[in-house]
Amino acid sequence: HVGSSALQQLKQIGGPLSMQGQVKNVTGPQHKRLSMLQQPQERQTATKDSQSNSTQPPHSVVSAMAAALINFMLMFCMCASYGMIMFRESRHKAHRALGVKMCLSSAFLGGGLMSVLSGIPVAIGGTDLNPAVFYGTFVDVIAEDLAMQLGLTDGADARRLKSSLPTSRDLCTGQHLLNHRFECEKYHEQLRATTIFAVATSSAMLGVIYFALGRLRLTGYMSAIPLSITEGFLACIGYKVFNYALYFCQFEPLHFMSAAALGLLLYFCKALHIGRPAIVLPLVLMIPLGLFWGGVFALGYDAAYMRESKWLFSEMENEPFYLVWADCLGKHQQINLNAWSKTVPDLMVMLIVCTLDCALKLRATESKLPLQPDPDAEIMRFGVFNCLLSLCGGAATYMQLKFNVISFGVMRNADDRRAGMFYALLCGVCYFTTIELFNYLPKVFLSALLFFAGAGFVIDNLWGSRKYLHLSEGLEIVGIVAVFVISGQLLFAVLAGSLLSGIAFIAKYARVSAIAGRPLRGNEVITRERPVGEVAHQSLIHIAAAWMLILRLKGYVFFSSSQAILQCIEGHFKDEDMSCVPQYKRLKYIIFCAKLLDGMDASGALCMLRIRRAAARRGVRVLWTDLTESLAEELSFREILDMDLDLYEDLDAAVTFVEHQILDYRAAQQDKWMQLHPAFEADAKLMRQRICFEPFREIFLSEGARIGCPWRYCSRLHIKRGETILCRTGDANQPLYLIHSGAVALWECHGAGKNHSLAKRLSSVRRQGWFLNTQAVFGQPASADAVAVEDGEVLCWSKEQWWQLANERPLMMMELMKAVMRQEIIFKQEHDLEHFNDAENERDSRRRDAFKDSRQHNKDALQTMLPSPAQTCEPTPGGQEALASPIILSEVLGQKSLQTLPQLQARITDMFIASALGALGFFLPGEEGILPELPKLLKECLRIAFFTFAERRAVGDDLPQIVLPASRVIKALLHVGIFHVHAEEVCKDDLLLEGFLDLGRKCHLARLSPSQLEKIELLCSRHDDGTGLFAVAETTHMLKMLFGIEFDVAINDAVAQCWGPETYPDTHVTSEQFAGIVSWYVKRRERDWSILRGVFQILKCTNNLLSDRTSVEVGDLRSHFSAPEGTLPEEMIWAADWISGGQGQGTLDVCSFLTVFLTNLQLQSGRLPPACAFSESDVLDAAEWHAMSCDSIPESIAYSPSDHTAVAISIEEDPSETADSFQTPRWARITLDLLEIPESSKAALCITRCMAGVVVLNVICICLEPLISGKRANQTSEARSIWLTADIFFISVFSLDLLLRWLATVSLDPKLMTAVSFFTHPANICDLIAICEIFFDHLMHLPLLRALMLERIARIFRIAKLVMLSKDSKLPAVAPLAAFILVIMGMYLIYIEQDA
Repeated sequence: HVGSSALQQLKQIGGPLSMQGQVKNVTGPQHKRLSMLQQPQERQTATKDSQSNSTQPPHSVVSAMAAALINFMLMFCMCASYGMIMFRESRHKAHRALGVKMCLSSAFLGGGLMSVLSGIPVAIGGTDLNPAVFYGTFVDVIAEDLAMQLGLTDGADARRLKSSLPTSRDLCTGQHLLNHRFECEKYHEQLRATTIFAVATSSAMLGVIYFALGRLRLTGYMSAIPLSITEGFLACIGYKVFNYALYFCQFEPLHFMSAAALGLLLYFCKALHIGRPAIVLPLVLMIPLGLFWGGVFALGYDAAYMRESKWLFSEMENEPFYLVWADCLGKHQQINLNAWSKTVPDLMVMLIVCTLDCALKLRATESKLPLQPDPDAEIMRFGVFNCLLSLCGGAATYMQLKFNVISFGVMRNADDRRAGMFYALLCGVCYFTTIELFNYLPKVFLSALLFFAGAGFVIDNLWGSRKYLHLSEGLEIVGIVAVFVISGQLLFAVLAGSLLSGIAFIAKYARVSAIAGRPLRGNEVITRERPVGEVAHQSLIHIAAAWMLILRLKGYVFFSSSQAILQCIEGHFKDEDMSCVPQYKRLKYIIFCAKLLDGMDASGALCMLRIRRAAARRGVRVLWTDLTESLAEELSFREILDMDLDLYEDLDAAVTFVEHQILDYRAAQQDKWMQLHPAFEADAKLMRQRICFEPFREIFLSEGARIGCPWRYCSRLHIKRGETILCRTGDANQPLYLIHSGAVALWECHGAGKNHSLAKRLSSVRRQGWFLNTQAVFGQPASADAVAVEDGEVLCWSKEQWWQLANERPLMMMELMKAVMRQEIIFKQEHDLEHFNDAENERDSRRRDAFKDSRQHNKDALQTMLPSPAQTCEPTPGGQEALASPIILSEVLGQKSLQTLPQLQARITDMFIASALGALGFFLPGEEGILPELPKLLKECLRIAFFTFAERRAVGDDLPQIVLPASRVIKALLHVGIFHVHAEEVCKDDLLLEGFLDLGRKCHLARLSPSQLEKIELLCSRHDDGTGLFAVAETTHMLKMLFGIEFDVAINDAVAQCWGPETYPDTHVTSEQFAGIVSWYVKRRERDWSILRGVFQILKCTNNLLSDRTSVEVGDLRSHFSAPEGTLPEEMIWAADWISGGQGQGTLDVCSFLTVFLTNLQLQSGRLPPACAFSESDVLDAAEWHAMSCDSIPESIAYSPSDHTAVAISIEEDPSETADSFQTPRWARITLDLLEIPESSKAALCITRCMAGVVVLNVICICLEPLISGKRANQTSEARSIWLTADIFFISVFSLDLLLRWLATVSLDPKLMTAVSFFTHPANICDLIAICEIFFDHLMHLPLLRALMLERIARIFRIAKLVMLSKDSKLPAVAPLAAFILVIMGMYLIYIEQDA
């Protein structure tokens, strides 16, 4: 079944639904664009190849040599650093040359093989920082175990060896060497042999893993590891590299700050692509080195003196390359397998991290270089290279992406292999000859290279990952790094990361059931087709919420997952029974959406059968949608569904079927309400009469916008099912359409179909009152194909007609535009079925809950703003008492539901005006009043309506006359916008033009009594300036003074403009014309007053003038009127209670009560009015419209455009507004704008920049303190006082900023929860920790806080303010620079606190 007849017809049409044929038949420029879309991959590939061939310069030996030299310099320094990392302890300095040789062998052999055999021509091979860090861990573990085996240390020393800081006692040096000479010799021999074995073994294992991954093509699966874990591991590597850099500088501030500055400069030169790499990078490397040695020689120093001054490393002697084999294979008995086995846990972590690093670098090559390598083939080659390299005892090797980018930047091409070859030869020269060049590299230089290498990890992985990771994933990274910092072991960080990842995975997927998301109610699903208007639809969704339950099944339903489905439905049934829910409010339809369902086993089928039988006993129907043919047959065989009654094509069809059932039920309930009073049924008849005539009921929300005959500005078009295509996607210069009858389906582009053709999908089916091709209003091409699926009629506006409408009737155009925008918002937000999900449903649920909580608050606030009619109405003249409104309509206007339904809000506003007019006695029967004259604009509209429906007819022997038949009189009145007259009330005879104009005058205007006219004259005399005229702009204020209520200025201006052209200038009216305006308003509200009189009688308020009622109760229906037989008043009230969702507990609020009579729930169809068959000369009487001449202008009027602004209008100030403005903490809003929103004003921008300067100065002081005064423990009292004074100043500024922001926030919302929640924001927590040290440590003198390193932690958080400040900066380098400084200074501050 398809729940919509329109969809059934749509399937029968067939023709227009195939959009592939339309694409093939397109010719011209559009065919060229579509052909480019059909073959995107081939065209993009050809374009990329052509661009690369045209932009790459020819190969040059000079550029290849320059690239090789730069990469060699970096790699040699890196290898020297790696050797220092491997053997970082001073007792191991004799083996550092061995570490350098093993790394150079990797660069020589691995780089040479890659330059020849790799699929990446510019590939530069060599060992990476990750393996070097792990090798350093291997050496530490092996050394620790060997020392214990040989009895060189005790347990305490072993624990110190685990630390990343220098040990307090050097093994095998000095006196210890003299005491343990034999053990120390054995220690060094075994350490050397075991280290070579460990490095070779790790290279071989990595080679096997790489080869297996490439052979089995599993490289892509490496991305399955959680990104947060990978980023955390790499951030730990960066932290450890920084630790090595600080250790090489021996934590001397001058050394490590200089090194950090140079390393950061190198990083930004590479990351930001500053200048040409062939020039910039060598200069950045060589200039500091040249300056260092130039200064040394200029001061008369030499290398020996600089080495003694700790500026150079201990001298490293060269070792022959063959010692790698001689000290390992030649002394295989010295390999201590027991000590090596202790490195296995770290080895496993190394294999994972290095494999991930290699795979990620291969994946990132496409984004960094104009190449598309095969990752599987490349990693398989790397595996072979590592296996060969393990035979030489070399460190693990793979492609170095940062070096590849440097080569490409220097050579400007990606296919020249000579750079890699030259690079490998240079590395080979050092490998086979000497490495004593290292002895002339300062510590600062090597530390700078380590900072350069580690900056990428810290900035990109620790700080940069925040851009694409969730907060919880970012906390996982912080947790991993924190565990590593505390434990000093990467293994523990791996375990912590795995644990955190496992916990996150379990927390997310442990409760996965066969139900996709949460069960949905009927009010949470929007169908493609809406048979009634928006107001009617909103009035019945609470019934859909009670009657309909939707469960989206997913995966495979088996014995375990099916229990969640059974418990959900049985729990719902049980809740209904325990709550004694009436039958009419109980669940009636269960819909299972099987779009994501894969299958069902016997246990799951048995569970579904139990659900169906339990539902059948309660009178609940179970419907199924989106079932595959095989699964549907299986369920039918097991008697779970009836394929003829319970199976629907998709969820939209099933929900549409249920909505039609609800609409029939709601219409039946409305009929029962209509029988309570004749006025209700009469108003419903008028509403249906208008709907059959025109589609403007929910477009023009006020009569003022309807003035001016909209038929003059639009055209009519008949549509045929399956034949009429109103517009196609991309069509320009198409008109705007408005549906009157029939139905039109919209088809939108939805990706690409087969053979790259454009695929279409049905987005919605639109009926009466909906616009089509709304993009035409904004001058844009059509975004969908509009195909007629039912015969009918539409109105259309061309560009010329729309322009004429905008010039002649701006308010009418504005109402049309607002309706277009209103429908576009509804369509975008609610009519895309593929985008409803649990997050949106939860958001809507939270929005409804928030609305329920704030509804009463909104009512109370609006009660003070909108005075009730009983409070503002004055007694009628003559002492006659008028019937005051017994209901508080101002509370009705305060309903938030009306704000989302302006159509209903306009009708309730009309009721509000009618109530005020009734209170003033305008609707009281009395003496025959005076009927004002019609303005000429309304007469013109009446003439157009007359000639539209009139016909030429001979009357007796006289000449043929233009006569309006009696059967068309009501249509002519509807044509002019008179919708408050029944067909039975108008003349039964044919009418001539004069008779119809007189009838139109009586239908347009109400008679005013002499007392009412006297009151109007008195009011006009107060605003008369002596000319007998007053400005049109004053009429709104005068109506407020007369009626005691507010009027919409735009609507009133449109009404007043009808009378304005009667006089000169057009912006002025007379008192007689103002009386006509009042009469026009009164006549329009007679229909609303009759409804209110019916409401008053139901509420039994005819004689009780002061009883204010806000709701209708069951007793009102039971006692005053006898309800129809078989009808429960409770059910009638529940069906109409859409505001509170049926939770009124036997009462109905006034808004829902009035909606019962103001809502159309029945589909109506009629014919649009025809075009006028008479000529313009017949319709318009030119002499009548241009009779006024300049001689009729009063001489006393000296008109200027600004005259109307000089009229003094005394309006009393609303005390409620004054009180609200007085209570509003304006200073708090200004304070928050100044301190948190720099864009709000120039002063705020100035304050923000000043705070930024204070933060920067604070960070500079923190960095300069150790440089100038040394460690805190070694500072003099004077220096300590100076730095303490600076700290007090900065913390005072930060404290004032935090205190002002907290006070302002609490002032705006004075609640305890607000005061507490302010400090739950991460930035505010950081600010609080940054300032707390000065108060707790220096003022309260709590020694416990110093033991907890509060001072250093507070300083770290003050540096973190620089990181937060960088978020608002537009400079790309500020954020990474702040993170870089934070990590380095944090490590230094923690170290000096531990050292103290």
